[in-house]
Amino acid sequence: MTLQITTDVDESGVAILGVVGDIDDGADLTAAITAALDTHQVTQLVVDLVQVSSLAMAGLDALLRGRAAVLRAGAAFRVIRPQHPVRRVLDLTGTCQLLTRGLATASEPATP
Repeated sequence: MTLQITTDVDESGVAILGVVGDIDDGADLTAAITAALDTHQVTQLVVDLVQVSSLAMAGLDALLRGRAAVLRAGAAFRVIRPQHPVRRVLDLTGTCQLLTRGLATASEPATP
C-alpha cells in the first residue's frame, strides 16, 4: 500500500500527521515532518499511526530523526495509536516509551 500522509494544523500550532499505509523507507514521513516545521508555527507535532500496518527500520529511523528535529525546533513530539504490528516493532527496539509517552518537549534530550 502506498504511504499517504495528511497534515492538519490547528490555530494553536498543534500539527497532526495522519499516516496511512506501510512506512518502508521513511522518506515521505521525513518530508512531511520537515514540511510541517517549515510551513507552520508548530508547537506540538503528533504522528497518528492508527492506520499504519507495518514499520520498517528506515521508517523507525525517520520517526526518531523527526522527533529530534521537532525538539530542536522547540516544539513537542508524540506518536499516538500504534497498532499491534507497529507497537511490536517499537517494543522490540525499545523505542515505544520514548515515542509514545506524553508529549516530549524541547527540554528533553533529542536522540538521533
